[in-house]
Amino acid sequence: MKVYLIGTGPGDPGLITVKAAGIIPGCDAVVYDDLIPDEVLMLAKPAAEKYYVGKRAGKDYTKQPQINNLLLELSKRGLTVARLKGGDPCVFGRGGEEALFLKENGIPFEIIPGISSAIAGPISAGIPPTHRGLAASLKIVTAHEDPSKESGFLDWNLLAKETGTLVFLMGAGRINEISEALIREGMNASTPCAIIQDATLPSQKHVASTLAEMGTAAEKSGMGSPCIIVVGKVAGLSKELFGFKEKPLSGRTVLITRPAHLSYKTADAFSALGAQVFIYPLIELREIPFTINDVSKYDMIIFTSQNAVPLFFKSLSAEGLDARALAGIEVICIGPKTRDVLSSFGIKADRMAEEFRAEGIMELLEGRDLKDLKICLPRARDARPFLADALRARGAELEEIFVYETAMPEHADAGTFLSFVKKSDTIVFTSPSGARNAVVLAGDKIDKIKEKTLIAIGPVTAEAMEKLGIRASAYAKEYTDEGIMELMKGDVS
Repeated sequence: MKVYLIGTGPGDPGLITVKAAGIIPGCDAVVYDDLIPDEVLMLAKPAAEKYYVGKRAGKDYTKQPQINNLLLELSKRGLTVARLKGGDPCVFGRGGEEALFLKENGIPFEIIPGISSAIAGPISAGIPPTHRGLAASLKIVTAHEDPSKESGFLDWNLLAKETGTLVFLMGAGRINEISEALIREGMNASTPCAIIQDATLPSQKHVASTLAEMGTAAEKSGMGSPCIIVVGKVAGLSKELFGFKEKPLSGRTVLITRPAHLSYKTADAFSALGAQVFIYPLIELREIPFTINDVSKYDMIIFTSQNAVPLFFKSLSAEGLDARALAGIEVICIGPKTRDVLSSFGIKADRMAEEFRAEGIMELLEGRDLKDLKICLPRARDARPFLADALRARGAELEEIFVYETAMPEHADAGTFLSFVKKSDTIVFTSPSGARNAVVLAGDKIDKIKEKTLIAIGPVTAEAMEKLGIRASAYAKEYTDEGIMELMKGDVS
């Protein structure tokens, strides 16, 4: 048993530390605060117990003693616990309090630092927290304490005399009070300042102003929680250093439904184009044990999926073989992703189908004498029969090897899936099985899916969606993530 007090970063899931990302999947329970990215939560293994203990202003929330006791209870059950906090666990995250409580109760713990929004927030708006000639110090201040109170831990007179940078966290509801308190205590009303909302996320927005106009600027810009307030000369650098450029998918919210091991790279690509991305895998790949008795007997091996490649080589390795065993065997594949995975195993595909589906393979082999050619086809059990039937019809001596099957993820549930659907304006389907599972989960609420923009990776998936009653708005010309993104750049809706 052990409790990890983990900082998950300022919001962008890509800013979680490598150490944190490596620890979370090994934990038996996850206790998480508000605003933890879905991508981070999904790093946890499916069987992990999850407990939300977030705090939101004006709403009931789990009190700190209850959180402490929950950590103790889970630990006494022998579980390894990931306690997830936004930013850094010890920067207004009460990580120190929880660590002391665990120590007092004899529970092993480790604090995993995270990138604080106090640093990442200003930087994401083009504001270096310190800058030679402008700010040689940085103070991080909680905005939860009411500036109008005479008693408290904050010395507003001292803060008003600060010549460096002040960063106020959790200050959405006290912008005017902070401005008034600093000016009242002597800070120049023309001091530059900035307010940043949703720092590091695609939805980020910020406004630069002066101390006197800070509240008015925030109101006009519709700034809300969560936000960071930066006060000091460095805030004036935002106009010079913030390289804002409207991205092609800015304002879009996209739900990725492909298997978990493929989702994160896809999500990063969409995020880079400005989309806010949610991940909810609708497919789980389950390995089917198999043995390759004599790979040398094949004249050709056809890979139609990137998922089949590592499983094929895993079996090859179990026989004490590696890429050299394929010497003299023609290797054909569908699509650049499968080609690249083959390359990672030391195999350069001899040919790649121009159309990234089974029909493309047959076009590639058009005019080729396949009679008595020994072909190996490692694939999913539930793959379309088209390619196998077409190869046999041309006289090939075909051996299909089922290396995996697709299934509904074990812990998929309708409520969670539909909550992601509600938050998204676009849903991307990359396989017929994913579309089928979406319909199963939605049940009689299938209209919730239909009212969204539905994108299919290619015509096969689009056709399957049509039969399921969730017609795709369009499908990509190139059946890849890049093809989908190019399609969406064209404002598909």
